[in-house]
Amino acid sequence: MLTSIRFEEYQMKKRITNEPQQPSISQFMDTCAGQYSMTHPQQKAITNALLSDLIIGCNLPLSIVENKNFRHFLTVVDRKYSPVCRRTIISKTENLAAEKRSMLKTQLSETDHVSVTVDIWSDRRMRGFLGITVHWIQKETERMQLKSKLLAFDRFKGLHTGERVCEKFEAICDEYNIKDKLDYIISDNAANMRKAFTVCFPTEQGEEHDDDDGDHLDDPELWHDLTLEDQETVGAAMAKTQRLQCFAHTLQLVVKDGLSETKVASPSLSKLSKLSSLLHTSTTFKDVFEAEFGEQKAIPAAVITRWNSTLRQVKAVLQCEHLKLCAVLEMAGHKELLFTTREWNLLKEMVDILKPFGEATDLTQGEKIVTISAVVPSVLSLNHHLEKLKPQVRFLNGLVRSLQASLNKRFLGIFISVRMARAEDGITAPFSDPVYLKAAALDPAFSLLWVEHHVLGSCDIKAEVTQKVKGKD
Repeated sequence: MLTSIRFEEYQMKKRITNEPQQPSISQFMDTCAGQYSMTHPQQKAITNALLSDLIIGCNLPLSIVENKNFRHFLTVVDRKYSPVCRRTIISKTENLAAEKRSMLKTQLSETDHVSVTVDIWSDRRMRGFLGITVHWIQKETERMQLKSKLLAFDRFKGLHTGERVCEKFEAICDEYNIKDKLDYIISDNAANMRKAFTVCFPTEQGEEHDDDDGDHLDDPELWHDLTLEDQETVGAAMAKTQRLQCFAHTLQLVVKDGLSETKVASPSLSKLSKLSSLLHTSTTFKDVFEAEFGEQKAIPAAVITRWNSTLRQVKAVLQCEHLKLCAVLEMAGHKELLFTTREWNLLKEMVDILKPFGEATDLTQGEKIVTISAVVPSVLSLNHHLEKLKPQVRFLNGLVRSLQASLNKRFLGIFISVRMARAEDGITAPFSDPVYLKAAALDPAFSLLWVEHHVLGSCDIKAEVTQKVKGKD
């Protein structure tokens, strides 16, 4: 009987214990007291780190703060932290952007000379964007430091005509009050870009041409460069503010000229393009390919607007063993894509020819160092490289000749300025601005090594260039 009574008491206590109970006021206050307030230093530190390190630094979406798993993660990291909502993050992002913009305006107000780079392009969804970066030299304590900042990265809707690009560009310059401080504007050779800066900085006669009003970003002609006559017109229009052509973009046009005029390489490049496309469209072939060469192996596509993409594509396929690749293609039923021994050796020779062009492109894409000084040495070295290759090549003599002809045409101003160092000013050929010679001569990494006789073929040019550089301030 005693055991039975005790069991009933146990069951009763158990039912009472299992029933949900509302927390007492003291318990509720203890819980609230355990959370950081919104003004607590640790609360603010975590929120700021979430914005700067995760959303901005790791490029995560703003919506992540509303994800329940992410919010649980934050409570595990610090149980006292109160996760913020998306609206709070948006507000903090806008405040941070305004703060950075104000700081940049202050920095730019303290300098008298700036240069900008301008580019416009589309993403995979064919949405247009306009990007502008500003570059200047800032004195910090006892040293000079090169500064580069992003001025704008704006969605660009509608037609990408020269007038609309000019309108947007001027609005950004006015916001930061830099239009009167501009020394150089660097852009590619797209038709709408040269039209934009002819409109922004017109000649005294106000000459304009209306033949580019219909330019669209997805128009293939947009990526074509200017004729020499058009470049002279633009050069005259930019009397005070100089527009410099993008060196890397112009160099890719040289490579494009050479490849398009070299018919002997077309069959090999056509097979390579189809092979790359097959790897991106056929899961069956990709499985066979990866089984032989590994999952990390890939052959990228060659895109006209992507620098050095053809070189990277050729180098990627050459990393595969020729016989194994032929066996994989034959096994998969693609005998039409087999590379003959001659075609394989032709691709190897192509890499030897184009590799210095890729190196020159990489050399002039630095962000924290001066790169304009590498333009003249790069152009002259590439010309010297092609000259040396002429007696050595077996299959691609036409490619070497075409590359050299295009190099001399597109960088005509450099060759004229160097080979006729005592010529008068006023050269309007591409890349004729004396800043290229001065930058190369004043850079300790190059000095006047690029005017040695084995590169230019004239022993007295070194003295002439030295006199020209010293004589022009």
